[in-house]
Amino acid sequence: MFEKIRDYFRNYFKKKSLFSIITDVIFIVLVVLLVIPGTRKEVSALFIKLTSLPPSTLDKDEQYTIDARTLQWNLTDLDGNTFTFGQMLDKPVLLNIWATWCPPCIAELPGLIDLKNEYDNKANFLFVTDEPPGKVKAFLQKHGYSTNGFYLSRSVPADFATRSIPASYIISRDKRVVLKKKGAARWNSGTVKRLLDKLNE
Repeated sequence: MFEKIRDYFRNYFKKKSLFSIITDVIFIVLVVLLVIPGTRKEVSALFIKLTSLPPSTLDKDEQYTIDARTLQWNLTDLDGNTFTFGQMLDKPVLLNIWATWCPPCIAELPGLIDLKNEYDNKANFLFVTDEPPGKVKAFLQKHGYSTNGFYLSRSVPADFATRSIPASYIISRDKRVVLKKKGAARWNSGTVKRLLDKLNE
């Protein structure tokens, strides 16, 4: 048995180039990390982050105006203060529905935070989850994120209903949904920045 294993590896190293050996090792390490429960979420998030593309805006005929009831949607920040969605429309809004257990959500969050840090004066960023506040605070602290912009809500209005997360929307000040994206995206991109600049004209 030992001789068969030895012969296999001798043949393997003879036939493979150094690049092929390195890529095989990286692949094996990734598979192992995906199998281990403690590292699965982070490795999945990294892979998603590396392969995400910028989101696209909706065509004019796909854009829609949010319902008056959506303006009354209650959001609670992590300090327990309650706001209505309508109060946030003094600027364009980037709404992101996410969760701490969701690898695609975790993957795109750094880009969203970077965009928020750059465009906080031009848009209101709302990161909304239905998880307990303690869990959300612990997640944010672990990753070094500020609690500013993170909100809790047990339900989502029909205008933003989704069966999968992350789900993100950009809403103009005149209450039109101009971008809708299901799944992870590269948010800190020229495409999104140009859209936010345009919505502020």
